[in-house]
Amino acid sequence: MRIFIAARIPDPIREGLFRLQSSLTDEGLRHIRWVRSSGVHLTLRFCGEISPRLLEQLSDELAPGAPFPPFETRLTRLGVFPKRGAPRVLFVGLEDAGALLSLADWIEKRVRATGLPPESRPFHPHLTLGRFLPGAQPIPLAANPLPPDLEGASLPVDSFTLFQSHLASRGASYEALREYPLDGVAE
Repeated sequence: MRIFIAARIPDPIREGLFRLQSSLTDEGLRHIRWVRSSGVHLTLRFCGEISPRLLEQLSDELAPGAPFPPFETRLTRLGVFPKRGAPRVLFVGLEDAGALLSLADWIEKRVRATGLPPESRPFHPHLTLGRFLPGAQPIPLAANPLPPDLEGASLPVDSFTLFQSHLASRGASYEALREYPLDGVAE
């Protein structure tokens, strides 16, 4: 089972991201496979392929939820991973406010408590818009600022979800397995 943990995105932001994808296509951005707007989420930890037994253990580690009050983060800018060379991912960045980093760290500790290896890359809060096809050239993003309805938009985080990813030739689909609240009680 291919598993990840993420916060859901409210519909108004999801709709704004779809409009942004459309406008980038209209402006000539090519060689990219767009993420369906229904599949955009704020990934807090990718776990990869795990067994049903380990999934149950992970679910128990995350229960009953995180000891943080609900919070908001804001959309900041367009970006690409990696920063140098051929781009692989086009994303909208999020401010890496303390609450978001604390939640990601709390989740990381619980994932590692199940015996999964530590995340190999530092956490960079973002929303993936698309994945570039092989051979894509670096792109200038300064000409493509976020539209007014997205620039600085507030993204509320009051829960996170354990998802299973189903890969298919037409793209991935995501199944929510369990949702966990931010219960506001500090450890």
